[in-house]
Amino acid sequence: MKTLLAVLALLLAGCATAPPSPTPEDAFRFGGISMPAGGKVLETQHDRGIDSRYVVVLTLPAEDVPKLLEASNFAPGVMEDDLVVDGRRVVRKVSVDGTTVRLELFTT
Repeated sequence: MKTLLAVLALLLAGCATAPPSPTPEDAFRFGGISMPAGGKVLETQHDRGIDSRYVVVLTLPAEDVPKLLEASNFAPGVMEDDLVVDGRRVVRKVSVDGTTVRLELFTT
């Protein structure tokens, strides 16, 4: 009986582990984003339910924002679009406040 309880305790402990933290690289791959070398990631969030959503906040010199958009295949002057990445449609939204850039990437 003690052995059974020990095995159950180990199984429950294994189920209670937190999911791995999202990495910026995961988010960039998910959304087809190509980050310029001058950028620095400040925060990465990930939600998953029926759909997936990443939010990445980064700091980037203002002159590198157009490079980010162009390298990530946004149309000129466009800050929101959708793109098929690895067979899934990903909505991509970019907002800029000074040198802070917020990327929201999600499936629908």
